[in-house]
Amino acid sequence: MYTYKHRHRVGTTPLSMLPSQSQLFDAVNHMPSLLTSYDETLPEEAFQDQVSLADVTSDPVMQASFAAAAVAIIILFVLKSVVTKMDEAVEKVAIDFDRVMKLKYPKKWEKFMVEEGDETVMDEGDRIQMIVEQMEKYREEEPEFMERVMRDIDRMQ
Repeated sequence: MYTYKHRHRVGTTPLSMLPSQSQLFDAVNHMPSLLTSYDETLPEEAFQDQVSLADVTSDPVMQASFAAAAVAIIILFVLKSVVTKMDEAVEKVAIDFDRVMKLKYPKKWEKFMVEEGDETVMDEGDRIQMIVEQMEKYREEEPEFMERVMRDIDRMQ
């Protein structure tokens, strides 16, 4: 046993008021431990609950969740359809623009094709994109020419 030459205060509570080790052990002894509870058996009713689809669908929160998911899916399909239609329209305009440029403005169009690349090497999607980019360039740099080409496209249809 150690004897202290100086008095140290650990806290303001006197040591006589703190619970003893046996009192602490008694306080936690009644709590089951995971390590010592292997011999306990599960009650007969454990894991016997049955969940039916009617139980799930009768919950208002689940109903709202299913409805929101269905609406989101429908909106996504509609948006995909709209985007597809827009892509088809842009492709049609680009093809018409290409046809008018080849027929009416071959010199200007040949220059464009030489600057941008060879059409035999690229696939159709890249070619359409290149035509649309050139259309935008003409719209910004030569708006009068672009209006004339668009009128020619309207007349050809």
